[in-house]
Amino acid sequence: MNEIQKKLKMLQSVTEKTQVQLARDFGVTILAFSNWWNGKSIPRQKALRLINKELSLYGIENKIENFSETNALKQAVCKLNKKNKNILKTIISRPDLIDELSLQITYNSNALEGSTLTRVDTKNVIFEKKVLGNKTLVEQLEAKNHDKAFRYLLENLMVKKQINEQLIKKLHEILLAGIHENAGKYRNHGVRIVGSYVPTANYVKVPELMKKLFLKKQKGDIMEFISRFHADFEKIHPFADGNGRIGRLLLIGMLLQKNMAPAIVVKKKRPEYYKCLQQAQLHDNFEILEIFITEAVLKGYKIISD
Repeated sequence: MNEIQKKLKMLQSVTEKTQVQLARDFGVTILAFSNWWNGKSIPRQKALRLINKELSLYGIENKIENFSETNALKQAVCKLNKKNKNILKTIISRPDLIDELSLQITYNSNALEGSTLTRVDTKNVIFEKKVLGNKTLVEQLEAKNHDKAFRYLLENLMVKKQINEQLIKKLHEILLAGIHENAGKYRNHGVRIVGSYVPTANYVKVPELMKKLFLKKQKGDIMEFISRFHADFEKIHPFADGNGRIGRLLLIGMLLQKNMAPAIVVKKKRPEYYKCLQQAQLHDNFEILEIFITEAVLKGYKIISD
């Protein structure tokens, strides 16, 4: 992939525009844009200046040389961080924003784990208090519980500002209340991650591994640290059920602690998400997971700024 292709991919990621919309923005035909996208041709200087100008609006450097997708995404997040002095306070001060974030996060996180509730179903269950006759009671309870867990996370961060084992056990207790008898407790048996070759921890070692995980100190880049933490948590798989949803709530909490928007991991990105996790867990390749999470954070910023 050449540098122009990287920039176009980056631009599509941060703007969430289609190729047709981007082509229109740059005043070219979709065929011309498609040729840039596929590396068959390169933009003329005028179009290149427009691409660089658009990228600069997101705090992404416009130099062709040594263009890095990871660094460019992080630059975009840093610029948004500077605009938003206190993300958590902004969210807490707006009930409508809490509702929208909870809906997006609850729907997508449950859907990633196989829930058949649509976004509209989730909205009806959480906010309209409806009982859906064509969906299981467990799925509907999962939606209600996830909404409660997300709101509890926000309140906890505002008051205590801590993320520890006690918090994640409480989140798990809320998430699986009325669903699983061991809600809020680490597992006491072996588990497998369905569809994955990643080995999970021996259940006897889970308490010790979790303590060590929360004792880890940040070294270097915050996004790299958070990505490693997320991959390690999911590999330990401390609970009998709900590890993915708790892991993503934990991810959101860590991001909010660092004044970053919540990561919105959407259902349609499920294959990519699990591929990134497995690359990190099996091959110690964290860069693609960093990119994935940073893109998910940019989606969170979009919700907050809309």
